[in-house]
Amino acid sequence: MTRSWLTALAIALSVSACHSYEKVQPAPALLSDPSPSVISELQQAIVTLKGGKPPTLAHNALTHSPQLIITAGHSKLKDNPAMMTAELSQLPISAFELQIRDDLCVLYFSRADKFVPLQHAKCILYKPD
Repeated sequence: MTRSWLTALAIALSVSACHSYEKVQPAPALLSDPSPSVISELQQAIVTLKGGKPPTLAHNALTHSPQLIITAGHSKLKDNPAMMTAELSQLPISAFELQIRDDLCVLYFSRADKFVPLQHAKCILYKPD
């Protein structure tokens, strides 16, 4: 009887230990207060993750959706009407996601599988409709 009790206790402790070391999955997030300093921080995070020049972002970026899609060559599209019919798959596109990771608000770049913690941004958990 004692041996089966010890075995059950060992199994219970093993399962409990496994659960305590589970990594928390990142969760999609939204900006709760997109101030000019937060938008500037996002621009710098994009440069850190992807390189290039800071993109122009709307004042309400990442307030309605956790995804941020940036296309290169936007000015080329305006200057060339033939390019207006180009499929999106032909354009250079970079996709970013605002996430909460371990209580930090981060900008994640899936292509490079990297993220940058945001110091000034306040994130809330994204709850799709």
